[in-house]
Amino acid sequence: MTRSVIPLVVVALALCLPACLYTDVRAPLSYGSATPGDANGSLGKEVKGSACNVGILWLVAFGDGGYDAAVRDARAGTNAAFLVDVKADTTYKNVLLGAYQKQCTEITARIPGPTAAGPASSAGVAP
Repeated sequence: MTRSVIPLVVVALALCLPACLYTDVRAPLSYGSATPGDANGSLGKEVKGSACNVGILWLVAFGDGGYDAAVRDARAGTNAAFLVDVKADTTYKNVLLGAYQKQCTEITARIPGPTAAGPASSAGVAP
């Protein structure tokens, strides 16, 4: 009888482990952000980006929920070389005791604005 119970216990324990068949996820750790001073105090519009990891039925987990992926998402619609004043949040969604799990890194940032035109830029222009 013990020999028939052991495989059942092993299977039951395996089903309790999240993503026990496959896991390929990234999660944020830390990242240095440019300050408004790095953009000479000139800030442009606000942009948002997100990146997520998903786990399904405690068996499979996938995604790139890292900070870098969220920054790439925010920069996708801009031509900005870098983002300024980046703020990051992490959200979690669990359904049915983890049968479906979603972890997202969401960032809000500003793109550097255009630099103010000084008097030297108007040299040679007739009034």
